[in-house]
Amino acid sequence: MITRVFRFRAFEPATALAICLGLAISIPATASAQVTAQTLIGKAVSDDAQSQEVTGAINRFRDRDIDGCRAILERVKSNNPKLPPPGVMMAMLWLSVNQLGPARAELEDTVVKFPKDPEPYLMMGDLAFQDRRVTDADMLFQRATQLTSEYADNAKRKRDFEIRGHAGGAAVAEARKQWEAAQAHLKSWIDLDPDNASAHQRMGIVLFQLSKPQEALEQFRDAKKLDQKAVQPELAMARLYDDAKKRDTAKKLIEAAIKEAPKDPAVLLAAAQWYLGQNELDRAKAIAEDALKLDAKSLEGKVVRGAIARVSRDYAAAERFFYDAHVQSPGNFPASNSLALVLIESDTKESQQRALEMAEANVAMHRENSPQQVNALTTLAWVYYKLGRREDAEKILAQITQNNALTTDGAYYVAKLLSDRGEKDRARKILEDVLANEPMFATRPDAVDLLAKLKKDAG
Repeated sequence: MITRVFRFRAFEPATALAICLGLAISIPATASAQVTAQTLIGKAVSDDAQSQEVTGAINRFRDRDIDGCRAILERVKSNNPKLPPPGVMMAMLWLSVNQLGPARAELEDTVVKFPKDPEPYLMMGDLAFQDRRVTDADMLFQRATQLTSEYADNAKRKRDFEIRGHAGGAAVAEARKQWEAAQAHLKSWIDLDPDNASAHQRMGIVLFQLSKPQEALEQFRDAKKLDQKAVQPELAMARLYDDAKKRDTAKKLIEAAIKEAPKDPAVLLAAAQWYLGQNELDRAKAIAEDALKLDAKSLEGKVVRGAIARVSRDYAAAERFFYDAHVQSPGNFPASNSLALVLIESDTKESQQRALEMAEANVAMHRENSPQQVNALTTLAWVYYKLGRREDAEKILAQITQNNALTTDGAYYVAKLLSDRGEKDRARKILEDVLANEPMFATRPDAVDLLAKLKKDAG
């Protein structure tokens, strides 16, 4: 049973800026990409003389012949000293299959065998930063920078080390909100690699934090010139102003972004999501529909349009959009999760049963360590509640609350359960807190109605 006042937080898979700008640091993107010989040695040598042998090592690794893989990489390194140490390449392979333990072991071994090589320190710094161990990352990046200054074996690798060292140092400074230090690192990075769009994007954020908005905008524009997939400059600025709670300025920039890129569905959908977050549903709907006219098959467009319909309590339209998105991409969690939440609002047993099946399937799929686990469990709890299985719902929500992971929608569900049990004062307090702190979430209209009812009942 629920026996205490629940703490809650909004579900935030990442900050808006991280989603908007892709704030990676310096670790090679091996974990989610297909590893090739170029991945392992491309930053060390320009020719592909060793590519065939390295490809053979990769194939051995995929066949679980770890010793054979290592033997090839050691031979390749002995034949060409300019290549990375074998342990560094092995660590990249382990990271490509999300095996952090063996990867760290390889890097620790490399530190001993190749004490003057900066790369293992850079990689361990990246891993520490990803684990939010900022101080550890700082010390590792500093050690890598010291070794890089002394490194003379390979000019191409040395330049890569310098770039990654400044990227890592900037990431540490950004995490600590030491904006001037971050600016210095990013300037050095851009001097070394002026065509890197990510460096310009991050410099834009730092300059904004240093109260230099016009210079920040120019950096975002430079990034866009270098990479057409980079975020629209006005949109990047809007999100920064939005984070700073300057919503009027953000709104002007959102409209400026639409004016600058009226045929870009990504810009329109971002704008629609912003208006949804401000509870300006009519404007959000109009922009989302314009985006779908430009790209009727857009999965994100269908999900965004469905979310707008759901918040507007147009459950028929929401079901249509979420169903289309789910059929298009059955593995898309936002589509299936939202569809379950819409279906459970139906009056038909068939739709409610479908909601239950989808919610249970999502919980089974998104277990421990999944970023969607809390959302999946919260949805299942609400489905149980709507089906009259209140005890099951309470058990799930109590489990989530003990981990301080309750979402804003989950807070409404808890308040609803408490209200049903007659604990109206506690329910009212939860609703007042969440409505005061969260401008928009999917069940906000229901939370507003419930709070009004509780206040009226209190007389």
